[in-house]
Amino acid sequence: MDKNRWLYVTGTLLFVAFSTLAVLGFLLKFAIPHGGRFGGAPPTFLGLTRHDWADFHGMVGILFICLAVIHIVLNWKWVVQSSKRYLGDNWQKALWAVGTSWVLVLFLGYLFSRF
Repeated sequence: MDKNRWLYVTGTLLFVAFSTLAVLGFLLKFAIPHGGRFGGAPPTFLGLTRHDWADFHGMVGILFICLAVIHIVLNWKWVVQSSKRYLGDNWQKALWAVGTSWVLVLFLGYLFSRF
């Protein structure tokens, strides 16, 4: 398969994954019931509990991240060319700074979510 076809497939799957994440996020926030019933089974939405929906949301989120990485790899030449154009001679340092900062933000977010 050529690069353009991979970009098309990746872009389409990114759209589907993002749309799914958005819809599930709104459902988890506003439509899917919280808590459980006294002495009974937890409430369900379309046959799945809130935790089942949250697990599905998490799996789609991981898929989205993987697809985003593939998309960046497929477009890496454009990323480098645009970085050179907009950032000049220090484009490599700027990309490293942005990448390192983002990893640090994600890691700190993970750490703080554990407490």
